[in-house]
Amino acid sequence: MGLAHLANVFHRRRWLILGTIAVTMIVTIVSIAMQTPLYEATATLRMDIPVATDGTERSMPTAESEMQIETETRTLASHDFASAMVRDLELLDNPAFSGRKISKGRTARAPQSRIDKAADRLLTTIKVQRVPHTQLINVSVQSPYPTFAAMVANRYVQIRQMHGALDRLQRQDKIIAKLAERTRQAGDELRKAEQEVADFRRANHMLVGAAGPGDLAQLNQLTSDAAAAASARAGAAAKAAGVGAAARMRTGSENATSPLLSMQEQRYAELLQRQAELSSFYGPGHPSLANVLAQIQEVKASLEAERTRVRQVAAAEAAMATSRETYLARSDAQDAAAREAALQRSLSALTLKAYDNAAGNVRLAELERTAETQRALYVGLAARLKQLGSALVSGTGLVLQSTAPVPVTPISPTPRKTLMVMLLGSAILGFACAFALEMTDQRLRSGQQIWRLFGLRSFAMIPLMRSGVTRADAGRMLSEHPNSIFAEAARTLHTEIVRRRHGPGAQVVLITSPFPGDGKTAVAHSLGATAIAAGRSAVVIDLDLRRTPGEGMLEADAANLSPYLEGLAPLQGLLPSPSDSPAKSLLVLSAYKETRDPNAVLASPQLARLFDELRERVDLIIIDAPPVLAVHDASNMLPLAEMTLLVVRWGRTRIDEVAGALAALREPVSGVVLNAVDYRRHAQGRYGDMVQYFRRSRAYYPRDDELLQPTFLDRLLRRFRPACDR
Repeated sequence: MGLAHLANVFHRRRWLILGTIAVTMIVTIVSIAMQTPLYEATATLRMDIPVATDGTERSMPTAESEMQIETETRTLASHDFASAMVRDLELLDNPAFSGRKISKGRTARAPQSRIDKAADRLLTTIKVQRVPHTQLINVSVQSPYPTFAAMVANRYVQIRQMHGALDRLQRQDKIIAKLAERTRQAGDELRKAEQEVADFRRANHMLVGAAGPGDLAQLNQLTSDAAAAASARAGAAAKAAGVGAAARMRTGSENATSPLLSMQEQRYAELLQRQAELSSFYGPGHPSLANVLAQIQEVKASLEAERTRVRQVAAAEAAMATSRETYLARSDAQDAAAREAALQRSLSALTLKAYDNAAGNVRLAELERTAETQRALYVGLAARLKQLGSALVSGTGLVLQSTAPVPVTPISPTPRKTLMVMLLGSAILGFACAFALEMTDQRLRSGQQIWRLFGLRSFAMIPLMRSGVTRADAGRMLSEHPNSIFAEAARTLHTEIVRRRHGPGAQVVLITSPFPGDGKTAVAHSLGATAIAAGRSAVVIDLDLRRTPGEGMLEADAANLSPYLEGLAPLQGLLPSPSDSPAKSLLVLSAYKETRDPNAVLASPQLARLFDELRERVDLIIIDAPPVLAVHDASNMLPLAEMTLLVVRWGRTRIDEVAGALAALREPVSGVVLNAVDYRRHAQGRYGDMVQYFRRSRAYYPRDDELLQPTFLDRLLRRFRPACDR
C-alpha cells in the first residue's frame, strides 16, 4: 500500500475524515471551554544522611537507603497520613477544600468516617513521586485554587517532618530496647551452647581434634607398623625354615678336606704318575713296578681313612652351625610375632576409639555449629547495639529542599497541547474509519475491480443522468445529445460488441443483471439506439416473460410479442415488411402480459422461428433477459445468444451478488457493463480508469453539466446563485 493509494482513499472518504476531525475538534473545544482551570503546586523534599556524634557521615548500604526512601514515599502517599493532614490543617473548615462556607470546629466534630472520605479526596489531589537516582521527593498538590495548592504542599512537608521526628525517636527507643534484650538472650544462648560442647567432649573423652586428621594419621602409622611386623615375622620364619633345609643339604658333604688329606692325595697322584712311567719301560712283574704298586695301595688305604675322618668332622661342625642359625632365626621370628601382636592390639583399640569418636563427632559438630551460630549472632547484635547506642544520634529524616510557590499557569486544561493531540487522534480515527469502510465495502465501483475479482472486462461505464434513462427515452437521449458523455459511453459499448462479432449474419447479445433495478433494460435500448445511429439494423426482444412493462415504459411502436408466443398471431403481423427500412428506427418486441410457463415458451418453435427470421433481417439482436438472481430464465436463454453482458449498478451491486449471478448462469460471461456511474464521484475517488480524468476532458462534453447527476456543492451553488444575481 503506497502513498498514492492512501491519497486515493483520502479523496474517496475525505468528507468522512474531515467530518470526524471537525466533530472531534468541536467537542474538544467545547470541553476545554467548560473545564475549570486546575493549578499544581510542588514542594521538594530531601532525605537526610544519618550523622554520627562526631559529625562525620555514617555510610549506609545502598539497598537500605533505597528502602528507606521508598518507605518514606509510600508513607507520604498513605491514607493514614492523609487523615492526619485533614485533622492538622482542618481542611473541612476550609471552603477551598470542602466547597462550603467557613465554619470553625467542623473538622474537630467530624466523625472518623467523614475524615476518611476527606482523606480519600485529598489523596486524589496529591501526587508523591521520587526523582529517579536522587534522594529528592516531589509532593504535588492540584486544586482550582492556586494559593490553597501551595499552602497544602508546604504544610504537607512540615507536618510530615514533625510526625516523622516523633515516630523516629519512638521507633529508635523501641529498637534499642528490643536489640538489648535480644543481645542478652543471644549471650545466654551462646554460653549454654559452649557449655554443651565442653560437656560432650568430657563425657565422650574427646579432646580437641578428636575424630580429626590426627586420629587418621595415627591409625595409618599403626597399620603400617603392624604390616612391617607381620612382614618381619614371616621373614624370620622363612629364614628358620631355610636354615634347616640348608643344614640337611650339607649333612653328607663331599667337599670337606684337611692338610693331611691334601698331602696324601698329592702323594697318590705322584705314585700313579711313577707307575705310568715304569710301565712304559718294565713289564708287570718288574720289582720297581711292584714296589710302586705296593706304595699306591698303602697310600690309597691311608687316603680313604683320612677322607672318612675329615667327612665326620665336617658333618659335626655343620650340625652345630645349623643348630645355632636355626635358634637365632626362631628367636627373631618370636620377637617379630610379639611386636606384631602388640601393634595389632594397639591398632584395634585405636580403631575402636576412632569409630566411637566418628559416631560422636556428628553430635559434636552439631553442637559446635550451634555454638558458632550463637557466637556470630551475639557478635552482630552487640555491634549493632553499640552502633545504635553510641554513634547514631539522628536517624534518616526529611528536609524541605524547596518550598512550593503559588502557581500562576494552570496545568489543565492545556488548549494547545490538547487540540494538537485531539487533531492527531481524530485524523488517525478518521483514516481508520475510512480504511475500515474501504476494507468492508463490497460494492463494485470500477472496471479494474471487476477484472481483479472476476477476470471480466468492462465494456462500458454508462453515466448516471440527472433525469434518469428509461427504455422509452434512450433513443431520444442519443438523438438530442449525440456529443454527450452518455452517447459516448453507449457508442463505446456498441464498438466493443462489434469488435467481437464472428462471421456473417445477425449478432445476438443477451443482456441481464443480478437484480431488478440495475438498468439492464435501459442499457439494452441504449445499445439498440446506438446501433441504429451507426446505420445498423437492431431489434430489442424483451424476454422478461414474468413481468410486463408498466404504462409509459414502452415505445409507441413496440410490438406485442405475447399473441405470437401463444400461437394466436402470425409472425408476419409481428415484424415489419422486408421493404421497410429497419435501420431508421429501433424495433422493440415485448410481451404485454405475463406468461405462466416461461420455460415452455423459451423452448417453443415460435421463438426459434422468430430468431431465424430476425437473423436474416437485422444486424443486431438484443435480448433483454430477466435478472439472474431472481429467476433462472436467463440461464435458459444463453443458447440463443453469442454474447452475454452482465449489467451491474455502480456503487450498489455487491461483489457477492455478481459472484452469485455468474454461478447461476453456469456459462462464461463476455463482459460487464457498469451502469449509473456517478462520473463526478468516480473521478474524485480516483479508481484508476478513464473516468478518473473526466474533469480534465470536460471540454469535449460542454452540456453534460445539465445531464449528469449534480453534486452537493453544485446544488448548493445553484441555490445561492439567484440571490447573488439579485
